[in-house]
Amino acid sequence: MSIELNRLKKIKDIVKQGINPYPSQGKRTYTCKEADSNFSQIEKAKKNVILAGRLVLLRLHGKACFANLEDFSGRFQLFLNQDNLGEKNYAFFVDNIDVGDFIKAIRQFFDKRGFFEVETPILQSLAGGATAKPFVTHHKALNTDLYLRIAPELYLKRLIIGGFEKVYEVARCFRNEGIDRTHNPEFTQIEFYQAYADYNDLMALTEELMVFLLENLGIKNLQIEYKCGIINFKPPYPKLDFRQALIDNAGIDIDEYKKFDDLVKQAKKLGLKIDKTWGKGKILDGLYKEFVLSKIIQPTFIVDYPIELSPLAKKILNRPNYVERFQLLINGTELCNAFSELNDPIDQELRFKEQQKLLEKGDKEAQRADKDFITALKYGMPPTAGQGIGIDRLVNVLTNTQNIREVILFPILRPKRE
Repeated sequence: MSIELNRLKKIKDIVKQGINPYPSQGKRTYTCKEADSNFSQIEKAKKNVILAGRLVLLRLHGKACFANLEDFSGRFQLFLNQDNLGEKNYAFFVDNIDVGDFIKAIRQFFDKRGFFEVETPILQSLAGGATAKPFVTHHKALNTDLYLRIAPELYLKRLIIGGFEKVYEVARCFRNEGIDRTHNPEFTQIEFYQAYADYNDLMALTEELMVFLLENLGIKNLQIEYKCGIINFKPPYPKLDFRQALIDNAGIDIDEYKKFDDLVKQAKKLGLKIDKTWGKGKILDGLYKEFVLSKIIQPTFIVDYPIELSPLAKKILNRPNYVERFQLLINGTELCNAFSELNDPIDQELRFKEQQKLLEKGDKEAQRADKDFITALKYGMPPTAGQGIGIDRLVNVLTNTQNIREVILFPILRPKRE
């Protein structure tokens, strides 16, 4: 059933119960905070009360369910029992109430750990911080082209250079790319950066975040049932080296292919369709997505990526062709991207030059050289680790929905032709 049909069905069910889904008034006798503070007196008086707010959590447990109702004053936990409500009313409640979003919980997580929330520009003179094709617009007053941001990364790192040690942004980002089960051109992500940390620290922080969010949803056993089986989110999560993942799943050792043409030939033998604009990084990414991605079901960190895939990440000391980077994969979906940040301005400038060659070759997703960022790096950035997490994808995975459009209120749709 489509989202729209499901919504209409819920409205009809509500109307059948004699409830107006769009009332003109919403009377209440207590706020959530007042009900919580005066609960013992209310219970003794055995009187009915009316609360109003948003339902931000719904957790089923046999013939009972737990729910969190939230208004401006705070949160109130509800317990509903089928024996008390009656089977019909219980089923009505469970079937017609939706769960709210995770953004508030994510903010709480980072605020408690001393991160400072910031805002960076959405309109940028240069689209940087990720490998993606940007949307372009034009500023009339300045008579110049601007880009909708593809990521806030380079601005957040400027803040680290300027003296902040822990920053994060809940950022609306835009990428002029295809639409599928896990991609929408407009999406929300959280990016965060921590000075004096590396990618190992962020793996541990990511595990803490996943546990925090699941417990916030009332999933104390840290397990979610999917069509493919039960996924267990209990840390620690296994780590799988990028190169080893391709050896295990595609039978190709990328270190054996020193020449680009040899890599192209082998990739084609494996059935990978290669565009003429692709460089080594795109081919390696194509092999990974073709042979590895869908096979990772349980939470797993894919670690230590080839340098060609990661122009902003720090090299591994004893493996200069690889960088300190990881992605968290769950149920064949990439949930986050993180690395130890490259803070050497000379190396960063060389990496940007390699990206420029790909741009000139026709790769529209290659990263643009940001000279202002290079200048900022020369002032000195401490050892830093940074990470981006797609919030829409995260909600998609944790609520076991099949398509990212189901968790976005207004997904991009093809306009109807008259």
